Amino acid sequence: MFNATITCGLERPVHLSGEVVPYDLQVLREHILARASRGPRVEVKLKAASRQAFAKAFRDLAARGIDLIIDS
Repeated sequence: MFNATITCGLERPVHLSGEVVPYDLQVLREHILARASRGPRVEVKLKAASRQAFAKAFRDLAARGIDLIIDS
C-alpha cells in the first residue's frame, strides 16, 4: 500500500492512497501529470518491499521536472 501527497505551489495538497498495482499507479500518475506544468512535488510512503516496483513505474518523472520523494 502507498500513501502519496502531491503539492503544487499554493494549491491544496492532494492525498491519494492505493495498492502498488497497475490501476492504482496509473491513477496516481494521471494526478501527477495533470499538475506537471506547475512543478509538483510528490511525497510517497510505502513499504520497503514495494519501493523498487514503485520507483520503476515512476522513473520518468525527474525528466519532467517533478520531484518524487519515496519514504519507506
